[in-house]
Amino acid sequence: MEIPSLDELISKFQAAGLTHLEIKNGEDKIVLKKEATIFPTASVTSEQAPLVSGEAVENKKLTVNAPFVGTFYTSPSPQEEPFVKVGDQIQKGQIIGIIEAMKMMTEVKSDVAGIITDILITNDSPVEYNTPLVVLEN
Repeated sequence: MEIPSLDELISKFQAAGLTHLEIKNGEDKIVLKKEATIFPTASVTSEQAPLVSGEAVENKKLTVNAPFVGTFYTSPSPQEEPFVKVGDQIQKGQIIGIIEAMKMMTEVKSDVAGIITDILITNDSPVEYNTPLVVLEN
């Protein structure tokens, strides 16, 4: 049995989202472990504001979540401004960050329009699938 290189094993381990992998070949043994970080997985939530002047005013709180596992970046490079800040009005399809997975940088785009009320993840942070990244009010 041929064992892939350590780099290949680590890439496949990360891509599969595993937390533990153990490979034995005779007396040789490789063990990969990753601490599991648990994040809330609510993809879209909504709340209603109280009645004002007898009319129902609706404020919906929505989250934009990580589409996959990787490292989240708030700007295209450390020297540049972040894609979004609290208070920004964003449109559907607007870039809110980048996730790096297996040396590939992928833009994360908002699937809803609204005003950013909170940014939940800091720059250069690991994220799991469906981790809430930002909170919007629309």
